Amino acid sequence: MSPALRAAFGPGATLHGTEPQGAAVPRTALPVRQGTPRHLAAHLDRLQAGAKALGHASPWLPEATEELGYWLKRHAAPEAALRLELRLDLKLLDARLEPLPPPSTPYRLAPLPHPMGDLRPDPLAPHKGLSGPWRPQALAEAWRHGAEDALLLWPDGTLAESAIATVALERAGTLTLPPPEGRVASVAERLDLPAWAEEHGWLLQRAPISLEDCGGGRLWCLNALRGLWPATLP
Repeated sequence: MSPALRAAFGPGATLHGTEPQGAAVPRTALPVRQGTPRHLAAHLDRLQAGAKALGHASPWLPEATEELGYWLKRHAAPEAALRLELRLDLKLLDARLEPLPPPSTPYRLAPLPHPMGDLRPDPLAPHKGLSGPWRPQALAEAWRHGAEDALLLWPDGTLAESAIATVALERAGTLTLPPPEGRVASVAERLDLPAWAEEHGWLLQRAPISLEDCGGGRLWCLNALRGLWPATLP
């Protein structure tokens, strides 16, 4: 497919291309496989939940979603990444079709303090795009450390998430994820991880994970675009 294809839907679609005025923009990303967006309804619900968390109603979103569906039928490649942003300031749904990101092996995580400090008490933190545009800076810092991604740590030294993914630690047949407070609620974690865990024979649990714990197991990352993949510490 071409490098990127972009469109907007909703009452403000003619304002497409205007840069956001604020940091809070509900967003999500999902794969298109065999021409079909995976878990599209769940990702649209994710955007709607972000809007509600900000106190915004979006009664125009169902119609915009229908328009998005027609656009995808015309333009979706067999495989692509679909990135969606809900521009509440302009009343539009911004959509981009891009090539799926290639896997990176090895996938090294650089342990770094979370740039926002402790987001665990923040009710907006589980909503993607609502805790500020800090992720590009975290990735740039990880690259400076010779890694592909940042393993973000809360002030108490326990794992939060990576800059782009949920992180988990597999040890002795149990896959442990950090508690959900403070990290982005993952569609893949909710809808895909149970089947992945069953395939690997893992039991799932959520509990604090220290950096020291990681030496006794194997780190994994997961998100909607890339699926589940192994990670290492430098």
